[in-house]
Amino acid sequence: MRKITPKLRRVSIAKDWLRLPERETVDQTVKPTPYLPIYEQLLGSLRNQAFTLLELGVWRGDSLQMWRDAFPLATIVGVDLKPPDLELGPRVHIIHGDQTDAELMRGLRTDHAPEGFDVIVDDASHFGVTTARSLQALYPEHLRPGGIYCIEDWGTGYLPSWEDGGKLASPLDIQSLDSTSVAMPANSSALGPMPSHDLGLVGLVKRLVDHTASGTIRFAQPDAIGEVLAIESMAVWDGIVVLRKPLS
Repeated sequence: MRKITPKLRRVSIAKDWLRLPERETVDQTVKPTPYLPIYEQLLGSLRNQAFTLLELGVWRGDSLQMWRDAFPLATIVGVDLKPPDLELGPRVHIIHGDQTDAELMRGLRTDHAPEGFDVIVDDASHFGVTTARSLQALYPEHLRPGGIYCIEDWGTGYLPSWEDGGKLASPLDIQSLDSTSVAMPANSSALGPMPSHDLGLVGLVKRLVDHTASGTIRFAQPDAIGEVLAIESMAVWDGIVVLRKPLS
């Protein structure tokens, strides 16, 4: 019988056990080095467990090899528009496909994770809209209760050269933390809109804060809320955002 820890623990005893395949030069576009300790913290309790991991966007397949070697009992599924021609053994399945294809995602669950995926990693387009569509397709139906959904490289929304990124409207500093986008009378504590960068993936991440606060919104503004993503907690690092789905 398939068995998994009811809730992914946040602490890993060992460190430096998650490693990308060795190459002559380190390709930071695969998994930047600071990401690995984060995944060790998130996934340490699963090292000797049977579970399923879905990764959207696999590039040359280095991360698939890393997951395979770090988790000897896991089933790994990778999806990419241009998948690498690799054979990584019976536990690793490399699929040609689009991250926004809801029908494909449904088929992947049927074929590889009948009970749902335990871990989903989105390292694909890094665009706000396509990442949102993957969330819509996967998170509600195909992520198991207690599972985690990781969105990588969300900082592309800060890149002026990125297709849906752009410059900050105002400098980022402590002194302007209390500034508002509408002028307020001196010494006033009245509410005013707080300026915030909301382009691309950055905007999506900030929208996910609203989904995380859906309980409060449902109480305060019941007419303004529809179907929401069930998010127990949301952890934000520079580069990775992790959503944790409630157990029930």
